[in-house]
Amino acid sequence: MAVVKEAGRILYPVVVQHASTLQILMCAFADDEALTLTKQTHRAHFYSRSRQELWEKGRTSGNYLTVSQVLPDCDGDSFLYLVTSDKPACHRGSPSCFDNTPQLAQDPNPLGRLRRYIQEREHANPAESYTARLLNDPLEKLLKKIGEEAIEVIVAAATDSQTPGADLVWETTDLLYHLSVLLMRSGISLDTLDQELIRRHHEPSSATPQP
Repeated sequence: MAVVKEAGRILYPVVVQHASTLQILMCAFADDEALTLTKQTHRAHFYSRSRQELWEKGRTSGNYLTVSQVLPDCDGDSFLYLVTSDKPACHRGSPSCFDNTPQLAQDPNPLGRLRRYIQEREHANPAESYTARLLNDPLEKLLKKIGEEAIEVIVAAATDSQTPGADLVWETTDLLYHLSVLLMRSGISLDTLDQELIRRHHEPSSATPQP
């Protein structure tokens, strides 16, 4: 894709990438107005060459893309939208417009794969799936397990072993898994955590020392 000039309007290629999974979701064009609106509203805006008009992704379908960053390339003639969304980006209802190739459709982010694994186990038989049991048993059982895993992380961090860090990695992975199950039970996606981290990163610190 290259810069296109139509009727005195400069259109820039835009690549849309999921900020959490790093999956490429779609490509489109944007003019200066679309870029400005995207930055102001944090909603993905583009320019349609076929309809000759500005359009907001999701305005009709409801599948909005929340934009955390708009990044220009080194020449400033193409852009990257980093977005968060748990809804389809493609008009066919698929997560990505590039999911026809199996190896590209797989989530490259380990936490994203974990989230999808947990989602797939949601309706499994609890007698056959540990994840399904965690999702269906009383919440107190899951909370107790998370407490146990957190203690094991602390113990692993404080204890020397023949392979430094190995126990800590193992126990931290267990804790992340159980926390991910808790988030799903609570209806909170990893995208929500991404947005909160981004908000904290850009929010001025209230703890600035006073002269």
